[in-house]
Amino acid sequence: MKRSQWLLLSAAFVLTTAPAWAQPTAKKAAAGSEDGVTTVIITVSATGEDVYGVTIKGAKVEDIRAPKGWVGISSGSNAMFRTGENPVKSGSAVAFKVMTSEPSAGMTVSFRGKEDVVGEPIDL
Repeated sequence: MKRSQWLLLSAAFVLTTAPAWAQPTAKKAAAGSEDGVTTVIITVSATGEDVYGVTIKGAKVEDIRAPKGWVGISSGSNAMFRTGENPVKSGSAVAFKVMTSEPSAGMTVSFRGKEDVVGEPIDL
């Protein structure tokens, strides 16, 4: 195999495996309960591309709290958070709060970069 072919194949391999190591992560933790409503904290970490949007689906949403520099909207069992100037930077984490009466319900977290989807959704 010629060196130019090897370099081309190596570059193709790196590009096809990039999403695996650029996948954002999410963790779920219950913070406390009051009047039957539990605060669930979803902590999102970025490992590659910055995250400008987070969507959380699954549990009945009573209320949400967006981190500083983010806006959030919720309806039914969906919550969406977006930012323009304060993304989750690679190597850092940001916590999103969802108040729910169904703290043990499964939740799915998906991510957006500045323009496109980042990584795959995560089931918590």
